[in-house]
Order: sequence, then structure tokens, then C-alpha cells
Amino acid sequence: MKKIIFFLVWLICVSAVMQAQGDKPDFDISKPKTFYIGGIEVKGAEYTDANTVISVSGLAVGDKISLPGSQTGDAIRKLWKQNIFSDVNITADKFVKEYVFLTIFVKERPRISQFSFSGISKSQGDDLREKINFIRGSILTESKVQSAKRIIKNHYIEKGFFNTKVEITSKPDPVLKNGSWVDIHVEKGKPIKIHQIVSDGNLAFNDQKFVRKLKGTKEKKWWRVWAKSKYVPKEFEKSKESLLAAYNLEGYRDAKIEFDTVYTFDPKTVDVKVKIYEGKKYYFRNITWVGNYKYNSEQLKTVLGIKKGDVYNQQRMEKRLNGDPQGGDVSSLYLDDGYLFYRVEPNEVNIEGDSIDLEMRMFEGPQATIRKVWVEGNTKTSDYVILRELRTYPGEKFRRSDLIRSVREITNLGYFDQEKVNCIPIPNAETGTVDLKYVVEEKPSDQLQLQGGWGARLRNSAGQPIGSGFQGTLMVTFNNFSTRRFLDRKAWQPVPSGDGQKVSLAVQTSIGFQVYSASFVEPWLGGRKPNSLGISTSYSIFTFGVSQVGGYKNRIFNTAIDYGKRLKFPDDFFQSFVSLSYKYFDITNPTQIFPSFAGETKAFVNNLSLKYTLSRVSIDAPLYPRSGSNMNFSVELSPPYSLFTPNKNYEKMSIAQKTNLLEFHRWRFSSDWYFKIVGNLVLRTKVDAGFLGAYNNRVGISPLLRYYMGGSGMLGMMGGMYDGREVLALRGYKDLSISGSGGTGSAIFNKVSMELRYPITLNQSAPIWLLGFAEAGNGFQNLRSYNPFKLYRSCGAGVRVMLPMVGLLGLDWGYGFDNYGDLNGTNGTRLNGNQFHFILGQNF
Repeated sequence: MKKIIFFLVWLICVSAVMQAQGDKPDFDISKPKTFYIGGIEVKGAEYTDANTVISVSGLAVGDKISLPGSQTGDAIRKLWKQNIFSDVNITADKFVKEYVFLTIFVKERPRISQFSFSGISKSQGDDLREKINFIRGSILTESKVQSAKRIIKNHYIEKGFFNTKVEITSKPDPVLKNGSWVDIHVEKGKPIKIHQIVSDGNLAFNDQKFVRKLKGTKEKKWWRVWAKSKYVPKEFEKSKESLLAAYNLEGYRDAKIEFDTVYTFDPKTVDVKVKIYEGKKYYFRNITWVGNYKYNSEQLKTVLGIKKGDVYNQQRMEKRLNGDPQGGDVSSLYLDDGYLFYRVEPNEVNIEGDSIDLEMRMFEGPQATIRKVWVEGNTKTSDYVILRELRTYPGEKFRRSDLIRSVREITNLGYFDQEKVNCIPIPNAETGTVDLKYVVEEKPSDQLQLQGGWGARLRNSAGQPIGSGFQGTLMVTFNNFSTRRFLDRKAWQPVPSGDGQKVSLAVQTSIGFQVYSASFVEPWLGGRKPNSLGISTSYSIFTFGVSQVGGYKNRIFNTAIDYGKRLKFPDDFFQSFVSLSYKYFDITNPTQIFPSFAGETKAFVNNLSLKYTLSRVSIDAPLYPRSGSNMNFSVELSPPYSLFTPNKNYEKMSIAQKTNLLEFHRWRFSSDWYFKIVGNLVLRTKVDAGFLGAYNNRVGISPLLRYYMGGSGMLGMMGGMYDGREVLALRGYKDLSISGSGGTGSAIFNKVSMELRYPITLNQSAPIWLLGFAEAGNGFQNLRSYNPFKLYRSCGAGVRVMLPMVGLLGLDWGYGFDNYGDLNGTNGTRLNGNQFHFILGQNF
């Protein structure tokens, strides 16, 4: 009975609840009913916050809503606009009196877990990654897919690939839920090339010249392998600008392109047609100057260099007024005399027929005085090391030439990135003063070289290798050392630096030789004047077969002291150096290397000499010069011992006795010039010559200190004079192969060379440049046999890489055209042909 009563009570309660909940009302589109939103539930949003979904929908608990009505449709559209859902639906699940309870059903789009490119190289894919803006974790929407396709196609269209196809596919990530792996497959196809360029309206230029003036846009030719012939819209726009610039240079200032069109010739090529309106060719007529007081009109006209009747060339006029980097223009005339606030405005005052009259309106302003000079960016080098190199001083009149020279001097210190050295003038017209801020960026200038490599080989007088070409080198060079801070513990990072002194320690060893050297240079002795003091010493041992009869050994001790001074005449690019040196040679069986010591088993040579060097260095940068020159003349003299003892019978003395006190006079001249061809393309030319003479014919020319030519010149770089021979480079020939009759060396030599250089990068971390060279040289026994036109010729190419902690490294391939002896009319041994040369350091 109790169970029956409990069941009846439960049934009554359920009926009451069902009655309270009510049945879903019948809806009529024409008669919507109004409810209050009693609750909102979100289903399907696993990665998106439910409250965010409700907020974006615009629906809120307590709001009135009409059913049927537009509010639910609006909410669905708002959620669709977010592009994060692939499906959206809203249902009314429950009604309680005047309240309705809603459920928002969403299906989330997949998120990018990773994406990759196929069909193109990794580097090309890396170029596209940032452009398409695919981010891991972002939602993969259809609009994002279409945008990526468009971006990729446009990217390749700009490069001439008009038939690029892009397909983007995705698949579920097997690990990350709702993640997607995206593959972007690119088929860039073949580039569209230019079959023909058709010109129309050109009278000033013929068709061939017209096409050449469209720089960057070339026709497809079988023989054109160095210039691209792809049709690239952006490049074509630049080409049209270059064409108009070419017309303007010829005086056609009204030239314009009336129209251009590109049409398909075949599936792989297009034709390009350009119609130009040339207009008249104009000429300069009368040029007048207004507002000039410092210089009269005739002086300015002379500097401008434009005469009546010259073709109207606005670019040339602007360059002669303001834009000549080498100076010699009108602005240089004023700026070199302190007129920093000078300006000139050329105005066309009359155009009559094909002639143009100009009025140059001048504003000279006051002469500017330098108020303040400072340096920024030097984190290691002391300020005074930089400031002492400047030509601009506070209180002096501003001169542009001094500013340019100061930048050059800072660059040539070698402590800063040559591409970043700059001076920023900060003028103040009200006070008539200017502040100068020099900006530098430190680069690693010290070198720690620890390496092994294959270099030049030690050879005897017969040209046979007697020492291994494998070399081990340990060299430490501190190019910006500071003895002033030597006792400062904090300055040892790793060594005290910043005062511009140079310390070098080196050990070089191989089978056949060992070289130990040390040097110190103070560039500003006393700190007030640019007078340098250098001290160096070295000890060298050259050996082979010492355990055998006839084994060779040469021990050399060398010490020198140098004093340098900057000169002001003929100009302040000149420097002079005086060097006092002493070398001692202890040679066993010298004939192995020096055939002139025939029959001698020992030789002790004392070489005391005084050397004077006059040099002029005006290059604009030490590492990769683009302009300037490096000229050097030197004479080295030993005491004339034989003249002090005229009664000695030198004819009966052995060569070892004659050379115990070495006497000689040596003359050297070299001239190195750099010319900028265009951009960073540089031509380097060099002339080099040397002469070794004797005071007394009875003593004869010294068997030591002679010139040996051939190879990379690396042997000469390892110890200056090396083992008593001066080694000269001549690429395309074997090391020391051009060494005079019987290998005795040459008393006279001359050499000429040309190099064309172009940098791949001049970034301070690792500058790299390519070069092509042609050179010729020869050595001669005496003045009677000297012929400056009988030279061994070669050409080749190479590469240079500057590693900050190692130095300049290079590899050259050279081809020599002449066999040794052929120049003298005899059959010579083959020394020429293909030769590879390893270069370490500056080899000029």
C-alpha cells in the first residue's frame, strides 16, 4: 500500500513539473513571440572560451528575443565573421513560461601545427615564410589559404615566373588534437623571357642603343649568358626610368614614354613594345650668377665647367654644383673656405627654341667655425687615439676637405669597420658654428693565428724542394695595444688595449725552417707628434740534411730599430722612415742555396745597414681600397768597407771572406694605384722595381739580398728577407723559379701587375672579394742584360677572405705563358702552366 501511495505522489510531482515547463509553443513566422533569454550554453568549443563565443554572438541572458526573428541569424553571422568556426547553429532547447534557454553549437576550424614547402628549395621557402604569415597555432581559414596562394604567385611573378602554380593541402596532426599539417606545394614553372623589344618614335638613338638604355630588361639571345632576359614587371619599370634618364643626359628634357605594352609571342616568351616621345634637344645658353660676393661670376663659371652651346644635362649641372665626391665642384669651393651654409638654386629663366638660360641664385651665408668635436661608437679605442688623427679642430674654420681627410685617417687606423666610419656635421646658422660628430663602429683588429697549412716550399739553388710545404704557424698580433694600462688588472680583457700600439709575436715552423719573431710599434712617440718608433727582432733557422755530408744550415739573427715621421711637404700624405738594422748569418755549406759560395763550407756574414724610406699613402681604406695610391721609395746602404781599405787584394779573397762584412746598396721603388670603375668594382695597378749594386767592382755584387721571383711570395712574407733572399710573387709560376742564371738570384728586377676586384660582401665579420689579375715580371743579372720588356707573363683569378682573428686568406689560380729561358732565346724548362697559390696576409 505504501509503495502505491509513493508512486502516485511521484507521478503527481512529475506532472506538475511538466506542466510548469510547458510544451514548446507553436511558432508562426507572421506572428513572432517574445521571450526573455533565461540561459545560453555553448557546445563544441574546445579551444575557444565559451564566454567569448557568447559575447561575440551579441546575445545575453535577460535580453528580449523574438522567435522566430532576426536576432539568432545576426548572432550566427557574427560568429561566422570570426573565421574560426566551420559550422555554427543556434537552437532553443527549453521554454519556461516567458523564458527561453538557447544552445550555440560550433565546430572549430583546425589550427596549424606545422607547415612546410615542397617543390622549391629551402632558401626559397625561407624567403616565403614571413610573407605568407602562417603562424603555428593560428587557425587555418580559407581566406588565409587564398591569401597565401596570391602572395606566393605575386612573389614569383616579380621574379619573372608567370605560370606559378600553388596548391595548399592539410591533414590532421596525429599527435596534436585539432592540429593540422599543412603542405604548400609550389610549381614555379619556367620564367617568361623577352623574345624581342620593339622601339617606336626613337630618332636620337638607333634601335640597338635604345634597347641597351633599357638597363635590366634584355632580349633573349643564345649568346647572352651573363645577363638575364626574364620579363619582370618591377625591373621593367626601372628600365623605363633608366631610358628616360639616358634621354635627359642627351638634352631631351621633355622625353616621355607615351605607352608601352607586353604581349605573348609564344607560351615561353613575350614581346615588349615601347613608344617614346623624344621632344627637342636642348642646349645651355646664358648662365648668370646672382648673390655671389666671395667669388666673381667668371671664377664660378670656370669651376662649373659648362659652356654656352653644351648639351643641356641637368645631372651634370647638379654634380658640378653640389655632387662631385672628389671635389672640384662649386660647393667644394665654398665648403673648403668655411661657407657651410652656402646653397645655390638653379632657375630656368628663359627657354627660347632649343636654348635654355639659367640664373644661379646664390646664398653664401657666414663662414662657419668648428665649435665642438667628439667621437661616438668607440667602445675599445681611446678617444685621443682617434682625435689625434683628425684634421678638424675646435675654433678653426670648417673645411670639407679636412673632414674627408679625417674620415680617411680614422679608417686607415684599421680598428673600425671601413663601411661605417662617418662624420655628421651639426650646423647652427644662428651662431655661425658647427659641431662635428664622428661615428665609428669597432671591429676585431687583433689576430690570433694558430693553424697548419700548405704553403710555399723551401728550394735549393737547383730548384729542388728541400723543405716541406706544410707549415705550422702561431702568431699573436695586438694592433691596438696599450702599454699605459699594462699594470691595470681591469684592462686585461684579454690584454690592455685602446692606445694604438702594435705588438706582434710569431712562431713559424716546418720541415726545413723555423722562424721566431717579435716586434713593437709606437705610432705617436711622446704622444704629441705622429712620429713612430718601432723595435723588432727575429731568429731563424733553415736546415736540411745536417746529418749528412754537405748538409745545409743557416742561422740568422736580426734586430732593427725604426723611426718614422709624417711630412708636410710636398703634402701631408708623405712619410719618412729611417731604419738601422743588424743581421748575422751563420751558414753551413752555403752553396746549397747560394751558388756563388762555390767551394765554401762555412760563411759568417755581418750585415749592418741604414735604410731610408720615403712613402706616400693616400688610399681611402686599408682593407679594400677604392681610390688613392701607395707609393714607396727606399734606399738601403751598408758601410763601404772596401773603400776604407783600398790596398786589400780582393781578387785573392774567397767569397766568404768578401762577405764577412757585407757591403751593398739596394734601391727599391713601388707604386700602387686604385681606381673605382663603377660602384665597388676597383682596378688596381702596380709597378715594382729593385736594384742591388756594389761600391767596388773588385768585391762584386753581394750573393745575398738578391731577388728571386715566382709563386705566391709567401716565403718572403714569413721573414721579410727570408733566408737571405728577397722573394717576390709572380703567380702562374713555381716558387722561386725565376732566380737568375744558375739560381744565383737577380740583381735587378721589375714587375707590373693589374687586378680587377669586386666584393661579394664587405661585412666586417668576414669581407670577401673576387679578383682577376694579369701580371708580368723578370729578374736580370746586371744593367747590361736588363730589358724592361722581356717579362714573364701570367693571368688568373682568385678570392680573398678576411677573418678577423686570423687575417687575410686567399686562393689564386694563375696561368703562366712563358717557359724559363725562352725570353733569352734558349729552350727553357717548363715553369708555366696551371698553378694554385695559397695567400696569407696582404701580399702587395
